[in-house]
Amino acid sequence: MDINKYTPKFKLKNRDLLHLADLSAEEIFELLYAAKQMKRKYKVGESVPLLRGKTAGLLFGYVSTRTRISFELGIRQLGGDYIFLPRNETQLSRGESIRDTAVLLGRYGLDAVVVRGFAEKDLLTFASYSEIPVINGISDTAHPLHVLADLYTVWEKKGRLDNLKLAYVGDGDNVANSLIMGGTKCDMSISIACPNGYSPAQSIIDRGMQFGDILITDDAQEAVKDADIVYTDSYAVKKADEQGTGVPEKYRVTEELMSLAKPDALFMHCMPVHRGEEVTAEVADGPQSAVYDQAENRLHLNKAVLALLLAGEK
Repeated sequence: MDINKYTPKFKLKNRDLLHLADLSAEEIFELLYAAKQMKRKYKVGESVPLLRGKTAGLLFGYVSTRTRISFELGIRQLGGDYIFLPRNETQLSRGESIRDTAVLLGRYGLDAVVVRGFAEKDLLTFASYSEIPVINGISDTAHPLHVLADLYTVWEKKGRLDNLKLAYVGDGDNVANSLIMGGTKCDMSISIACPNGYSPAQSIIDRGMQFGDILITDDAQEAVKDADIVYTDSYAVKKADEQGTGVPEKYRVTEELMSLAKPDALFMHCMPVHRGEEVTAEVADGPQSAVYDQAENRLHLNKAVLALLLAGEK
């Protein structure tokens, strides 16, 4: 489906946003169009007080830079309020159940909760007992908000989403899982180059193949050849190589590897970037890099999610 031929209604069917597998292509487009509107209004200084009188909870299991800042500032820019809840400063750290926490946060008057850094089973348990919308800030199997911002960045840079090839080089982690689901639903082809034993879950691959083409290989050059986007992430599972950097050299994104992609290919990374490990500084800081655009677009995408879930309009 061509996103440029889609007419947005600025509405979502789902109450929660947990995984991209739960969204249709149309719902992904709704969020991307809303992010486009948010960014346009942000750039001209237009006030969008859609969350006036609303309060979101930020329940974070571990430290954060981009997710925390983009949500805190985004909520303020939309006229709302938030309460930051580090997991280790709540009774969850002392054994209180996920169920009790989920129920009580809604009873105290929160309008939504962003849950970040929880195991998949805990995230699903939280959402099942919560009476208010739950947004997955990142779990051990998915990173939906970042990939939605990535898709918006690609649309912004390339002018389309369909008929593009995205090559991901690295561990088959939560980012790779969400890229498979989000990319294929937008008619992109996905190539994943990962070390043997670290490919994405077969269930994710099988589901993504219902929507688009997916290649899983241990050959980074094969994956990157003729790609429109080359993407990597910090390695969750590091393997020592002869240089002692902790990342196998053949999976490091270098200028040589980028040269196999299309001349106008984008380089993308969900950050934090470890220059000299998963990517060289020449690529991360080079003219093809879109890493800062991705990071900025988290602000606009997160605002779009909150607006559509809580305000039901752009």
